[in-house]
Amino acid sequence: MDQGQKHQIRGYEFHVAGALEKDGRYRGMILISKRGDTQQAYAKPVLIETPSSFKSVHAALIEASAYAQELIYNGAIKALLPADAPLATKQAPQAPQPPDFVGN
Repeated sequence: MDQGQKHQIRGYEFHVAGALEKDGRYRGMILISKRGDTQQAYAKPVLIETPSSFKSVHAALIEASAYAQELIYNGAIKALLPADAPLATKQAPQAPQPPDFVGN
């Protein structure tokens, strides 16, 4: 999975990324930029981490994508997203930028 690629499932828009942790393993990250149930677009993407970490960034990206699909299809993602997060403005469309995932 390309971490710069935007994914869309059931109206939810998100990116996946891998973050290097202190122990040298990678954790999958899901950056949600738009809710599917309310069509609410977030000014700053909502970060959801995968529960597992991996030795390769590729495995972390696969896990993040699969975890996002599981959360969306079973409806559990609604409980993880804030209802009162700042909304995106209606100015020029801009792709959300994932945070800098440099491990220290």
